[in-house]
Amino acid sequence: MPKIVDHEQKRKLIAESAWSIIEAKGIEHASIRAVAAAAGLSPGALRHYFSTQDELLLFIVDYYLTRGVTRRGELHISRIPLKAAKEILLELLPMDSEKRTAVGVWWVFAIRSLTSSALQNKKDELTDGLHYLTKAVLDILAKAELLPSSIDVELETYRLAAIVEGLTSLALLRPEVYTPETVERIVTRHLRELCASMSDE
Repeated sequence: MPKIVDHEQKRKLIAESAWSIIEAKGIEHASIRAVAAAAGLSPGALRHYFSTQDELLLFIVDYYLTRGVTRRGELHISRIPLKAAKEILLELLPMDSEKRTAVGVWWVFAIRSLTSSALQNKKDELTDGLHYLTKAVLDILAKAELLPSSIDVELETYRLAAIVEGLTSLALLRPEVYTPETVERIVTRHLRELCASMSDE
């Protein structure tokens, strides 16, 4: 009887094998040949599932994005509005080794998406997702009447996303300066100053 192959399970195995290489050695070592070996496949067999490295990278990002959404779904957000806003933002930042690995993958993905049509839609989906979450932070603060009524919500949504991306980059490039503690202090200060501007009205 011919062996039945679960192709989706095999693709997940490949993604997990690639992620293990990325965590241990960096994304530059996650070649088709190296990933195939880690997954117990020949390079030819791996190309049966992913014909190009961009297809593999897209699946890795998609697979771990889904895992990240699941993890965020399990996150218990505080009922205190200002604290809840901070918790959501910190969840987006590289506060641990797994998230730092994800940031490294995102950088490679983002750069390659500039010249790869296969990656552009996912790049837009991810950046739109960031804007959705920063807007959610503002909604939490607005519902608690902590934001000034004069605030430009659209502009502040983009500004908050820029702060997240800036801190993400700096935390990866200079972890000895932008430690998790420092990043948390910066986020806390920004949110407090944003809400404090309510008193200027």
